[in-house]
Amino acid sequence: MLSSPQQKPPLKEKFVVLTEYLFQSNEPYNTNDQAAFWDEFLMLPVNTTALSELIQSKPEESLLAVSNNITRLFETCLTRLVIQAPNDSSSKSDQIRQQHAMQILACLMRQLFLKKRLSHFNIIQLLAGLDKADTVFGELVKNIHDLLGNPSTRSNALLLAINFSAGNDNVNQNNLNTYFMQHDISDALIKILDDDQSTMEQVHDTVMLWGMLANYNKREIKNPYLTRLTRCKNGRVLESFVLLFTNVLLRMTDRYIQLKNDNETLTQSMVNYMASWFSGPGSKSTTVDLDDIEAAADLPPYESSLFLVLYDLITANPHFVAIMLHQSAREDKTGPTFLGSFISYASYLFQHNRNPRAFLYTRLMLTIFLSIVENQSIMNYMAKEQNAEFVRICRQRPTPLPLVKKERSLFCSIMDVMLIFLKYNIRKRLDIITYKLAFACIHRILVYLNNRNIQLQYHWVEVWPIVTSTIHFIATHLQDLELRDGFDSLVTSIMDVINLCTAHGESFLSDTTSYDMLFYEIIRASNDFNTLASYVSQTTFHKAPGDRSSPLSQSDFANVKLICNHFKPVLDEWQETQKAHFLTPEKVLGIINEHYDTLDLGPVGKADQYTPYHEIPAEMAFFRHVLRTATTDYIAHITQCSPPIRPMSPPNPSTSP
Repeated sequence: MLSSPQQKPPLKEKFVVLTEYLFQSNEPYNTNDQAAFWDEFLMLPVNTTALSELIQSKPEESLLAVSNNITRLFETCLTRLVIQAPNDSSSKSDQIRQQHAMQILACLMRQLFLKKRLSHFNIIQLLAGLDKADTVFGELVKNIHDLLGNPSTRSNALLLAINFSAGNDNVNQNNLNTYFMQHDISDALIKILDDDQSTMEQVHDTVMLWGMLANYNKREIKNPYLTRLTRCKNGRVLESFVLLFTNVLLRMTDRYIQLKNDNETLTQSMVNYMASWFSGPGSKSTTVDLDDIEAAADLPPYESSLFLVLYDLITANPHFVAIMLHQSAREDKTGPTFLGSFISYASYLFQHNRNPRAFLYTRLMLTIFLSIVENQSIMNYMAKEQNAEFVRICRQRPTPLPLVKKERSLFCSIMDVMLIFLKYNIRKRLDIITYKLAFACIHRILVYLNNRNIQLQYHWVEVWPIVTSTIHFIATHLQDLELRDGFDSLVTSIMDVINLCTAHGESFLSDTTSYDMLFYEIIRASNDFNTLASYVSQTTFHKAPGDRSSPLSQSDFANVKLICNHFKPVLDEWQETQKAHFLTPEKVLGIINEHYDTLDLGPVGKADQYTPYHEIPAEMAFFRHVLRTATTDYIAHITQCSPPIRPMSPPNPSTSP
């Protein structure tokens, strides 16, 4: 019986074969001419997948055993980053080696950083040697600066710089970033954004790299990238930022719309909302589909990582804000503005806040919103009638908010987004910080409207039930929440909103019905307010480190108690006189309207004021977390989605040196 022929092992690319030799033997060269070996090696198309798998398959001890080869590979690639004589006959081959060297360096550094048992000390020893580290890595950063200025090497240079800075995704703990601090490449980044020939991918990579470097120990060292970012006055660069973020927000919003197109008519909106009331617990709904983990596994999109830069621009660069508002105020509004796109995207993100990544970016978005509503230039822009804008608000889940398909004040759209957040993110493990941010955003808008006596045409009657339902949830889960950091600050934020509306609502509410409905909801929630007031009276509060909010006190509940004590006896008397078993909402509203003039409310105290947001020190740990997540997201994108760049074909072997 004939034996079956043995299958031949699959042929390997020459790059893979030589790379395996490098990582297996201390003497991989078949010739005494090492220069010829490296010339040939760097002409081979780079298989970054094979290189990554090879390094990850090796124990740390095996890598340290071939440290001489790894160092030689690193030094050779570093040398090839610079073409000494670009005009001679070998320049084309040298350009290929230059591109391949960048790809190898990016992959090599990334994979070594991912080895958990390799310390920074080990990595520096493997790549450069401890005695030459300052010289070698300083030279690498200088070369990256020069390569970024050349359009033909820019893409690979950006990927190299991102992988160099990222380390194992913990940018703040990557000590190699000190070389970026010592050798500032901000000028090269600015030139890329100022270059009309830069591709979209190059702009994205540039913004991400700038964000990583600007956030490297940003409040602990003198960081030139943060300084250049927050003080940038280059109009073309700032316009590039505005255009980039506007387009990114539109694309990200479209990713959510692909889950379910919510561009419904007014009739459909009413039918869907009413159906959500009458459908049984076992009935199917679109909510089930939207919560499907597989459907939303890659959401929010990786571009969320770019919002680190947006945060710094909004909070600290007035020139960016001025450029953004100037572009938004143009008369020929042919497309969505940055603010409209930002608000629209937030409405989708806030309805899909179901995983840790989404939660982190939701908090970042809310923090940016807080900076927006505390910026007087932006608020003045939104207050002008001519700057009204149609903003698409997510309606992928049943919502009590009316469907509005016309231009309106951006204040209204932001209010909608905050209500969406409050409604769709309430859960047993309530996140106190994000809820505090949402109420703070609402409060800042109300303070602005009140100070300028602006009556906002808005569906206020939808605000009060969502606010009081939050109060009810807090009162019901008081024992679980009261021990959490920031709980008293959250209650203070909610009471500031309520007290400002009760005392000064006539200044900014659009009609008396809205005012009456506010009192109606307060009376309905009287037991919940009493529960919280009782808790406050029995508790001594200790503010968390960095908490700059006003302390919670009994005075915060004074006007709410006055309202309940004023109307409740009248309601009880009418019910007893009429022998009525219950009061209809219409009757309660009628009594409120009839007896409002005799209500005497006290001063609101601090409710019409606020302490502006400040990142230090309370938010520093959060932004370190954001930086790490953003870096992981972006590295995953460029690793999985970006094929190795093949800028040109190798020359004819007969002419190869």
